[in-house]
Amino acid sequence: MAAAGTPLLTVMDIFQVIARAHIPQPEAALLKVGDKAKITVPGEDNPVEGKITVVSPALDPNSTTVEVWVQAKNPDQRLKPGTSVQVSMLAQTVPDALLIPAAGLLTAQDGTTSVMVVSADNHAHQKRVRVGIRQGDQVQIVEGLQAGERLVASGAYGLPDNAKIKIENQNEK
Repeated sequence: MAAAGTPLLTVMDIFQVIARAHIPQPEAALLKVGDKAKITVPGEDNPVEGKITVVSPALDPNSTTVEVWVQAKNPDQRLKPGTSVQVSMLAQTVPDALLIPAAGLLTAQDGTTSVMVVSADNHAHQKRVRVGIRQGDQVQIVEGLQAGERLVASGAYGLPDNAKIKIENQNEK
């Protein structure tokens, strides 16, 4: 016999599910209720379409993230309560964005960012840039670099300005 006040049964509606994600504050600021999202179960190819239903107004002080809820229909019950999933949300689209590898971005102690641009005579020159959206291993450059300019994609830390460099073709390795 159960004690008074103890639940005997929990009823769940799994034809609609909610995935909770913790998003860094700068990215969460771009999200709004109603934005489209996708929920993917690890190991499966077909994501489940959903939409953002909650963007918490509070910041988690321990992780400096914002909790975001994504609700999705689950008619075939592929998503099970408690399952770890990957949530993808499109916060902003930037047409014709200039992207560089994140490894090519240099950040100074004062927070300024730069890249090492390669001149026609194969000398590396430090050039200040302003960054936009960071996604995975790529960074958007919004100011300071032009499309077509060559840059040192990795290993630029400690490289002095105006250093002569040798270009290696990655395809020959």
